[in-house]
Amino acid sequence: MLAAISPLSAGLVDGPVRVAGVLGVFPTALYLSVRWTGGEEVLPVVTSDGLQPPTAVRLPVPSGSLAEVGWGVAIGGTVSVGDGRIDLPSLGGISVVRQWRPSRVPRRPDASADTGWSPFAAARLVTGRIGLGPGLTPEGDDELCGALLVAHALFSGSNPLRDSVFRALGRTTSLSASLLRAAGDGYAVPELAAYVIARLDGRDDPGLRECVAAIGHSSGPALLRGVDLGLALAPSTDASTSARQAACA
Repeated sequence: MLAAISPLSAGLVDGPVRVAGVLGVFPTALYLSVRWTGGEEVLPVVTSDGLQPPTAVRLPVPSGSLAEVGWGVAIGGTVSVGDGRIDLPSLGGISVVRQWRPSRVPRRPDASADTGWSPFAAARLVTGRIGLGPGLTPEGDDELCGALLVAHALFSGSNPLRDSVFRALGRTTSLSASLLRAAGDGYAVPELAAYVIARLDGRDDPGLRECVAAIGHSSGPALLRGVDLGLALAPSTDASTSARQAACA
């Protein structure tokens, strides 16, 4: 089966063949743990109707097309990844033949060089959230993802929140760590990126908000809280006043 990969993960599949552990198996997604020279990275393999993480390998078929054959692996199993392929015998193997562009919240033209946040305040914010809460990605991490996306857009210089999160990645799951790293650079699933852009433009689109709220079992509401938190901590913007009131309530 042919597939497309995010440039954020291309090095994992284009490089030498490695053994990857199976972390999670769902109808629309397979999560693999790949060890390489940079450490451990999570590689999501997703169907066309599944959530599209910014680091994923995307298949051109919906989950219904895989229902009969399945992924052919179980949690705790292993597969080979590298040389442009993912060895999944049930699918005849996956060949990565092109790249796809993950959604990104762009840095705004009026981005400030100074966040106004102290490293101490950022560290306290992170300590009270990272790795904490229920969910495949803990709720605290989801909140941090939302805040990181806002910070990436609004601040062009040193970012104490991003620095604090990146120093603490060892305290959470490998899947969450990969999503937090992506969010620190502005990358997110399309629904969340679109919502953050709308909020930064001063628009609270109910349809987009509903799409984000529906992400995962508990991730959606936590991501929304994180966006509100990021806006509340930001300098004055069209969207920050109401967000600040909500965060302080």
